[in-house]
Amino acid sequence: MNKISTSKIYIIAIAIFFCLAVALIIRLFLNNREPEALVTPLELYLGDPVFYMDSTYLASQWYWEFGNGETSAKRSGEYRYGKAGTYQIRLTVDNSIEKSFLATVRTPVNLDSDSLIQIAGPSTAIQGEYVVFRGLGYAREWRWEFGETGLTDSREQVSIYAYERIGRHSVQLMTENTKYPVTHTITILPKYREEENDERTRIGNDIRQHLQAIVDGKPFSTHYNYILNTYLCNNPNILITINEEKSNDFYSYCQGLKIIDRKVTTILEVIVFPRENNDETQRQCLKTFKVMQVKNDIAR
Repeated sequence: MNKISTSKIYIIAIAIFFCLAVALIIRLFLNNREPEALVTPLELYLGDPVFYMDSTYLASQWYWEFGNGETSAKRSGEYRYGKAGTYQIRLTVDNSIEKSFLATVRTPVNLDSDSLIQIAGPSTAIQGEYVVFRGLGYAREWRWEFGETGLTDSREQVSIYAYERIGRHSVQLMTENTKYPVTHTITILPKYREEENDERTRIGNDIRQHLQAIVDGKPFSTHYNYILNTYLCNNPNILITINEEKSNDFYSYCQGLKIIDRKVTTILEVIVFPRENNDETQRQCLKTFKVMQVKNDIAR
């Protein structure tokens, strides 16, 4: 009987140890993941809504911070800023994992009645992403065609639209003051498949870490050449977009991190755009990438 009892104790102990090990592995996995969140648009005018949403698997709690002291516990929604400026939007999921975005809110340009009608809107967006278009100038009537339906899609000065079809679309705006439509071209990129998104996220995080190393004063050539050789096919002239509004060639950008932004900047996120039709030997070559960064007194 004692032998049987001892065997049962061993089996129970092994089972408990196995369960604890599985729980620990699951906990480590959940803590190392990144929220599957989206904030759009990241460049907007005062009064325009910014949409936020999260689709993290098995998530149950959300805490959004909008960078101005205001917060939300909703999974998704919209928010409007009361002042122009640059804001770091941070999401904390299940009190354990975080993701940050940088939103730039501008004051609308006040144009008089003699000003030309213009369109303010992004040149690229993702399939299904909400896009904000703003009509600039003085008019009482606004008629938007976003190039997908062939119909008048909106009659508001500030309009929001989500494209279903990928490719280039011609946005047309008519008012009572224009004889011919004012046009704007936008390119809609396809939604990433899960495996593509994972790979692009991995590459973006890898580049972000090496850019941050340059900022932190680590050997410039080591980290610069790693990105250049690994992801840019040795092309230092690739155009890099910073915070959705400014740009530099890759070499000049890295020099700026080394000299001007040395130890005063945090690289928040890198979003990569691979070349089309890459062959197997160049499958990681990038066409360009975007960088979101802030000064340390804002980010930390």
